[in-house]
Amino acid sequence: MNTVGPWRPESSNESKGRRRGFIFRRNRSDSTDETLESPVVLSRLRRRVHLAEGFVILMVTLLLLGFWRIQVIHAEHYRTLADNNRHQNTIVRAPRGLVTDHKGFLLAANRPAFNVAIVREELDDRDTTLRWLADVLNVTPTILHKRLDQREQGIPIFQPVVIADDIAPSLVPAIEARSFEHPGVLIQPEHKRHYPKGTVAAHVMGYVGEINAVQLATWEEDRYRMGDIVGQLGLERVNDSLLSGFAGAEEIIVDSTGRTIRVLNQIPPEPGNTLTLTLDVRLQEQAEALLEGKKGAIVMLDVNTGGALALASAPTFDPNMFARRFSQAEWNAVTNDPATPLQNRALQSAYPPGSIFKLLVAIAGLEAGRIRPETTVNCAGGGTYYGQYRSCNAIHGTVNLVSAIGRSCNIYFYELGTKLSREQLIEVARRYGLGTETGIDLLNEATGILPTNEWVAQALPPRDGNWYLGETIGLSIGQGPINTTPLQLAHMAATLATGVKMKPYLIEKVESSTGNNRSRYSPQDRATEVDLHPDHREAILAGMRAALDPVTGTGRRAAHPNYDFGGKTGTAQVASAAAAGPEEERPEALRNHAWFVGIAPVEEPEIAIAVFIEHGVGGGLAAAPVAGQLMTAYFEASEETKR
Repeated sequence: MNTVGPWRPESSNESKGRRRGFIFRRNRSDSTDETLESPVVLSRLRRRVHLAEGFVILMVTLLLLGFWRIQVIHAEHYRTLADNNRHQNTIVRAPRGLVTDHKGFLLAANRPAFNVAIVREELDDRDTTLRWLADVLNVTPTILHKRLDQREQGIPIFQPVVIADDIAPSLVPAIEARSFEHPGVLIQPEHKRHYPKGTVAAHVMGYVGEINAVQLATWEEDRYRMGDIVGQLGLERVNDSLLSGFAGAEEIIVDSTGRTIRVLNQIPPEPGNTLTLTLDVRLQEQAEALLEGKKGAIVMLDVNTGGALALASAPTFDPNMFARRFSQAEWNAVTNDPATPLQNRALQSAYPPGSIFKLLVAIAGLEAGRIRPETTVNCAGGGTYYGQYRSCNAIHGTVNLVSAIGRSCNIYFYELGTKLSREQLIEVARRYGLGTETGIDLLNEATGILPTNEWVAQALPPRDGNWYLGETIGLSIGQGPINTTPLQLAHMAATLATGVKMKPYLIEKVESSTGNNRSRYSPQDRATEVDLHPDHREAILAGMRAALDPVTGTGRRAAHPNYDFGGKTGTAQVASAAAAGPEEERPEALRNHAWFVGIAPVEEPEIAIAVFIEHGVGGGLAAAPVAGQLMTAYFEASEETKR
């Protein structure tokens, strides 16, 4: 067969391929290729498209499920988080109540201060933030971690926790300038306790400090939280519920930099009450000045009300130290001081009353009929009682009750002590407030010691429940197992002066922030009638006037020519002359204590005073002049007021 052009027979594979609708062609390497039109390729492409579509659908489904979970299931949670990013709830601490003396002079007030607080919920990096703050505040990060761990207990995570208080005002801009870099750090302004008079009336006022875990758990009121500043001593502690007020709250909206945009809600704090005390700050200042360099106490009471006009203790301290940050060294210096400046010697320290007790021994003798005011005793300078020789402070010759009190004759009261029992002396002492708390509105008042039957029975060997007659002789001049406080003896003198026992107190008036006033006590709450015969009272007061006789009185250094003062000196023996030697050669710790109690005017008493000088050698020498100056200051101020 003739053909046109060369003939090339088709291979069997090519023939088969044509029949199937496609052609296999060989490349230069003899491998086969598939065209896009190939059903195999198309099938593979379709599978891949379906897989991609399924993956996209799955991702979209998961995304929608995530949105549904966030916007439906956990909507409230994330709404709260979103709100918290722009909402802030801040506790606004209430200003602590003021304290004034009875004339309005400030004894306790407040000053502006700045605290650093942490909102834990907003912290990006707790460690980094605290390291930065530690560097700014010049403390170690460990200290800030410890403070935060302690103070965050019981406080919701969205509420601020104070970790540094009363920072220097110069640090405030440094912290606020970087608050955007460290979210959750706040500067909180607040009022800090301040005592304008410094050490004046420190033992009365006490001091404030941060509430501790024990107090938070045991105090009944639920108004307190960790970080609160509360009273720790003195009136600040006793009247904390009156002074602390009630905290307020503020809900605000802030922008991304933390600046306040709008105040949503505000509950103003309720300031604490203002307390007006019975103290006279000028008398208090003078009392503390008279005690400077000494250890001792002075108490002056208004005999007609029981109000304390002065209540001084030395050495003293500055309560402002506790209102600010102070170092461990400062705390150790105060608490480890052997002079115990935190001890309120006016009511927390008890000492033998010495010859002050003779006033009560005289009442016991008069009431028992053992003596009358005109009863006399001859003092030869000493005498032997139950086999022991006892001396007097001088040879007084013949003395009656009035002159025996005025000259503080031991022999007169030794003789009277032989005619009285211990029980008779204790009964009178109790009636006039010894051996028990006076009830003044301060904590930790000492009761003192009276050798009651219970005390004698429980006394340690070698007593073994025995009481000896010779001990009654010592008791008759205020020596032996008997201790009293300066407050108790001032209270006793006031009761002798009026025949009415008035409960000592310090708070005259309580005024709320709304202007409501109320008295702390009513007169009937404070007064107790004492069974004191008018003739006996007259004899005792005559003896107290004789004690300030300018020639013979042991308390003559307290006398003033223009005022009618009465009093009684006391010298409480610390060690016997046989054991310690002459008084002037003894070390201070073995010198006798000095006492003076006084009333004025004697005819119509207004005030009673007790002065105690620890290791002051003698009452007439050390305590009487102090009492005289303070009583004079009282009457001079009264005359000035009248003018």
